[in-house]
Parts: sequence; C-alpha cells; structure tokens
Amino acid sequence: MNAGRVFTERYLKLMFKQLRDATPEEVEAELEHCRRENRRPVRVPRYFRGFFSEERFDASNGFEMQVFRHDDARLLSLSKGSKGRPLILYLHGGAFIYPPVFFHWRFLHDLCIRTHCDALLPVYPKAPEHLCSFAVPTLLDFYKNISESGDYDTIHLVGDSAGAHLCLVVAQEAHKNGWQKPASLTLLSPCVDLSHTKEQEMRALQAKDPMLQLDRVITLNAVWQGELDAKHPWVSPVFGDFSGIDNLSVYFGSNEILKPDSLFLKETYEKAGKTGTFREYQGMFHTFAMFPIPEGFRAVREMVRHIKN
Repeated sequence: MNAGRVFTERYLKLMFKQLRDATPEEVEAELEHCRRENRRPVRVPRYFRGFFSEERFDASNGFEMQVFRHDDARLLSLSKGSKGRPLILYLHGGAFIYPPVFFHWRFLHDLCIRTHCDALLPVYPKAPEHLCSFAVPTLLDFYKNISESGDYDTIHLVGDSAGAHLCLVVAQEAHKNGWQKPASLTLLSPCVDLSHTKEQEMRALQAKDPMLQLDRVITLNAVWQGELDAKHPWVSPVFGDFSGIDNLSVYFGSNEILKPDSLFLKETYEKAGKTGTFREYQGMFHTFAMFPIPEGFRAVREMVRHIKN
C-alpha cells in the first residue's frame, strides 16, 4: 500500500468520523446547517480562482443557479474561432446536501487540462430545502438550454456519487425529450438506487469503508427522495430507460458501500443490451479518483481516454 493512499484513508476517517458516528439528532442538526449554508453563494477555492468564472442561470421554476465555467487561458487560446468545442458538464457529489468542495474543483480542473474541453459546473438545488422533485427539473431546464443553444457539438456528462446519479437522470431525460444526446457518461462511485435493493451487500462492506456510513446515507437519501416513489427513475435511475444511454464508463472502489450500486448498474445496463466500461479498483474508497493518489491518477487517465475517444 502506497504512502499517499495510507495518508488519504486516515484523513478521510478523521474528516468523516463525526458524520459517520452521528446520532439522529446530530444528523438533523447537520441538515439544518446545510440548509443555511446552501443559501449562501458558493466561492471558488483560492487556488482555482484564476481558472473558473461565475455565471447565472435562471430556471423556469424561479431558481437562480450559480454556474461556474472553466476558463484556462491556454484552452481559450486553442478555442479561438472554433464554435463546436467539446463540453464537460460536471455534476458534483455531496449526498444531495453539500456544495462542491476543494477536491471537486481539483478533479474537474485536471479533466479540463487533460481533455482540452470547456466545462460547466452548476450548483444545483440541494436538500433539505429543495428536494428531488424540484432539483431535477432545474437541472433538466439547464441541460435543455445548453442543448438548444447549439454552442457545443459534443457534451460529456461527468459526475461523482450523487452527481453521478444526476448525470444518469439527465441522460435518460435528454433521450426521452429529444435533446442533444450526451456523447459519453463518466460516473465515479455512483449512487443510483435509493430504494437500496442491495442493502445486504452494502452492509457487508461497511467495515471497509472509511468515508460513508450506510444508515446515514439512507437517512439523507430519504430526505432527497421526498414524496416520490423510491423506484421513480429520478430517485433511482438504475430503474430508468437505458435505450438511449451509450458510452457509459463507471469507476468505483472495492471498499466502498456503494460498490453494489455500480454492480447493479452494470447488470441492468447489460440486460438492456448495452456494453459499458466498469472499472473496480481494488482497495479503493468512495470517489477515490478525486484524490492525489496513484490509483486516482490512473483512473483519471482512463476517464480522459474515454472522453477523448
């Protein structure tokens, strides 16, 4: 085991210990904290402020959404006079309640530099103030706007965890509504089944997961779900329509409780007659590719090849 991986796992165990061991009362307090925090504007971390600029999108439901565009000067010089540049639409994770953190910005910046793609990071509505039934139409309105603008010949959807869940929902709805089809989907540690069909398999991995605690995940998922059925395709996109989903690439760790979700997605995708790329990294934890460790660098290189090809 390399030193970077050891350090990162220890860091995650310490960082998430309070959340993993939280009582129901503490979880409720955390939700209220997130409600207040999500009302505040998101700020780009200092290190990345020279690479991202802020825009606004007014959704038809009245929600004003912050959107961050990757603005690397070298990439802009390459794009002059070229209208059909490829786009990465990145949907960040965070249990449907947290804003993007440093590692999300780092991950997206790395992908942009390596793929020479433009990128947009929308700060979509979060629970507990905004539930799935509100947040998904907001994102779909945003994607429709991109599709109808004609600014991008190629759109690549990339997401981690809860964001990967939303990427799959957006891709399914784009096919259903006849919008521009994503050229590829790249999902990192996706959370795609909020009905928790594979709960027994997930519990068997709990002792190995340094980051996530299953009961807490189930609690937060139920908040996001709201009044929708647990198998509604917006809530659990693994039960959605895969007929229009192509070029799917999924990366996950062997030691995360969401591994069964990735395997369930693989099973469902193949039953739909599709062939995707599913990469299980041995000994890895949730969203490992966002961290500066050898396995993360290797996974990012695979993602870059998938997007560029």
